[in-house]
Amino acid sequence: MRKKGLVERIVIGEAAESDFSTERFPKNRKRLFLYLIKNKLSKIYKNHLLTALFFLPLICWAIMSMGYSDWFFNLEAKEGLSHLVEYWFTTYVTAIPLWVLAFVGLSGGLNVIRKLAWSDPLIIKTDFFKGIKLSGKQMAIIGLIWGVLFAILRYFIDWLGFYYRVFDDSYSVVFGIFVCIFLILVLIGITSYACCMASIYNVTFKELILGAFKLYFADFFMATGVIILCLLPFLLLNMIGLAITTLISYLISLGLGIGVAIIPPFLVCQHTFDRVINKKDYPGYYGRGLSYGVYNKGDTNLGTAEDDYDEKICDSLVEDDFERVEND
Repeated sequence: MRKKGLVERIVIGEAAESDFSTERFPKNRKRLFLYLIKNKLSKIYKNHLLTALFFLPLICWAIMSMGYSDWFFNLEAKEGLSHLVEYWFTTYVTAIPLWVLAFVGLSGGLNVIRKLAWSDPLIIKTDFFKGIKLSGKQMAIIGLIWGVLFAILRYFIDWLGFYYRVFDDSYSVVFGIFVCIFLILVLIGITSYACCMASIYNVTFKELILGAFKLYFADFFMATGVIILCLLPFLLLNMIGLAITTLISYLISLGLGIGVAIIPPFLVCQHTFDRVINKKDYPGYYGRGLSYGVYNKGDTNLGTAEDDYDEKICDSLVEDDFERVEND
């Protein structure tokens, strides 16, 4: 093959390198995650930057409200109760539109992660905004529901905290706080499945929510464990209670945290989809990006922008009522 000259390489660019042949695909999604971190970190970072732009208003609002939160939680218990509604509305209710915007950006980020995980041809900026076009509306509604429910649960947590200090220091109040925290964790899990489903399948919103609920509890312990591990660094920094550690957690999120933290839950969702849905009903999606994947058999080289990608094959492998959002 003729070697390109310097000017030609600058103008046209180098040919995309093969990621790996199907024989060398990772055997499981743990190895796939390690492969992505080791070999695709630059693409993950670019995707993170695009996604973080949509999270930026939310994080900036959280940083700006830190001083107000410190003042509020340093109040006497009875005075804190009297200001609770004002604090709750200012801090959490006003953040709901910012959550909606963040979830719209997440639709683009998940579309890029899907292509990276499946070793599909990828143009990061194009596929990011294509993901917003295809699933942004559903993701915006998911973000709205998440923002409302999160605000409600945070209200009860704060109210129970002050109630514990003022009226009743019994274990039942502490138990109520832990129940609310557990419900937030479950809400994160269901939301993760709903977001991943929206980025892959073309379903009604009712089917999306019901499916996410069922699928999350189908792999409850594994999904919950992965979510906790992903959130643990941020939770620990926030639980210290110092302004500087909270600020560091926000800066880590903006630096790279968002782009990396969304990958493990996405891969766990893919595992559940394969086990519950894809293996029987949608074999075209089964094991995508892994060595045992049905779609990978017979292929010899996937994952570059110059490879052929047969849309007819993809179309024939799925049904109309649960087809992929996008035919690449």
